Amino acid sequence: MRRASESGEQIIIKRRSKRGHEVLHSGAWKVAFADFTLAMMALFMVLWIIQPQADAERMALRGEGYDTVFEGGAGIFDGVSAVPLESAVAQEIVKADSVASLAQPLAPDTAPLQAERYESEADMQELARLMSLLAERTDALANIEVQVVPQGLRILIKDDATRFMFERGSARINPHFRTLLGALAQELAKIDNKLIISGHTDATPYRGKRDYDNWNLSGERALQARGGLVAAGLPVKGVLQVSAQADGMPLRPEEPQSGVNRRIELLLLTRQAEALYRQLFADGHARYAPGDVDYIQPAAARGVN
Repeated sequence: MRRASESGEQIIIKRRSKRGHEVLHSGAWKVAFADFTLAMMALFMVLWIIQPQADAERMALRGEGYDTVFEGGAGIFDGVSAVPLESAVAQEIVKADSVASLAQPLAPDTAPLQAERYESEADMQELARLMSLLAERTDALANIEVQVVPQGLRILIKDDATRFMFERGSARINPHFRTLLGALAQELAKIDNKLIISGHTDATPYRGKRDYDNWNLSGERALQARGGLVAAGLPVKGVLQVSAQADGMPLRPEEPQSGVNRRIELLLLTRQAEALYRQLFADGHARYAPGDVDYIQPAAARGVN
């Protein structure tokens, strides 16, 4: 705009537009955000619509032999459970198959595997390697020692620097060793060799109870070890003997009170060692004959004071 001053000079006045500033502070961004929100809602609606179809396809794949049970949510809108809904169907299928298999006799090719017997030194070396792998798998390399001996395989289960198999002065097995016994039982159940279980203590006298000493304690510990093995799957007839040794057979005779002497030993017998053992006890070479011994009735039973 032009104006004339009193001196006759022309004054030019320019008015600057504020349009850019108005655009910057306008509501145009709200329109863009609304479009974005609408697009996201459309996406979720599409996913919600195709979810049943995807489930149907997974069920069809299951019928063809594909396993599609995964951990995690069953779908985008499933906020109830972290397990897929189809896992319940899978469990019902497994239950039905189990019932059907129990109702039918086992076919020859599905019969239970026979327990294997280990006899030679090479067999025992192979079994020792298996036990070493088991110790590594159960974080028990410091708790298992395996030795091949003339009588079979000797497995020592012992304490380490931070973990005791039993609570001090008690026959209660600690959880780590109970897990270890369970893993051992699963492998020993596949072996036909008979087992002798013995409990050992150090030479520190037991002071907990009257008329109770290390013989009682080592015997109870051996029985607890046997119970843990049987509860985890070892056949009852797989154990030939459970014995108490107290501190009579220390690993370190020069240190009788050392904790190294506290242990449970499992001895897997060869057939020959088992036969020699049975000659001592089970086969009855020493038989009772009525004429060999005179029976004397107790005086109280005869009415004599």
